[in-house]
Amino acid sequence: MIRGFLYGIFAIFIIIFIFLIVFWWQIRTPLNSAGENIILNVEKGDSAQTIADNLVKAGLIKRPFIFRLYVFLALSQYGLKTGEYELSPKMSIREIADSIIVGGANEILITIPEGFTLKQIEDRLVQVKLARPNELVNFKFSTGIPSMLSDKPKNTSLEGYLFPDTYRFFKDATLSDILSKMIANLNTKLTPDLKSAIKYLPYNTHQILIMASLIEKEVVNDSDREIVSGILWKRLKAGVPLQVDATLVYITGRKEVYEADKKINSPYNTYFYRNLPKGPICNPGLSAIRAAIFPKASNYWYYLSAKDGQTIFSKTLEEHNYNKAKYLK
Repeated sequence: MIRGFLYGIFAIFIIIFIFLIVFWWQIRTPLNSAGENIILNVEKGDSAQTIADNLVKAGLIKRPFIFRLYVFLALSQYGLKTGEYELSPKMSIREIADSIIVGGANEILITIPEGFTLKQIEDRLVQVKLARPNELVNFKFSTGIPSMLSDKPKNTSLEGYLFPDTYRFFKDATLSDILSKMIANLNTKLTPDLKSAIKYLPYNTHQILIMASLIEKEVVNDSDREIVSGILWKRLKAGVPLQVDATLVYITGRKEVYEADKKINSPYNTYFYRNLPKGPICNPGLSAIRAAIFPKASNYWYYLSAKDGQTIFSKTLEEHNYNKAKYLK
């Protein structure tokens, strides 16, 4: 009888242990790794259950019970703050709940998409009053320069070093703090194995980020990115101009590319100069960075992006010209 009682107690402990593991995993795992930010209004008098139901309707969480339980365990079921919250499916239940527990008055949630340029990031920061116009584009660290910038030439901007992600910043955060956090995020995303791989390449981190920015703007598909990376590195080694249209778009600010643009004397013009551009042309995500580090060898020397987004590869200039007439007319 005593043995049966002990077995029962042990079984209860096992069940509680498993439940805690599942609960911990549930509150820390985002519903989705992608998705647009959503504005959620918490009205005066809204209960934890009402807020949980609204979060489910907004597609931000899947299990309202887990949200309510976390709020209950945090002793905050009656302390949820009213207000307007910008939330994301990439946030975990814990992050969403903590936002509403703390209140949205002191923090701003902001998402920087992959491929955003420095100017686009500045515009987004200006929009939420975290920066002033032209402040980011011309920004230079006076003290506390992040070690991640060691390979960056002094005469280049922070383009390429502000890792695209969803961030939470205090409303009174300095621009230096904001940029340091984004650069530190890039440093974290460049895991030890990636940094080790870069050390064995004939290119430094700055050059890898330049190549990644070209890939980010030129190609969408991950497997195609690896092949394009191989083509661009091969052309660079052979002394052949990279001829990346995205660099012309970066220079002119126009989506359209004209023949005259290819003759612009700019260190970013990969038609005019045979080398890598002066610096990155956007802030690339991890997929493009990995493609730059791990290019895929092929017999191709040319590529183009068809109007449907498909990447068309060519081995010869004659084949490339034929594909341009076929897919871009």
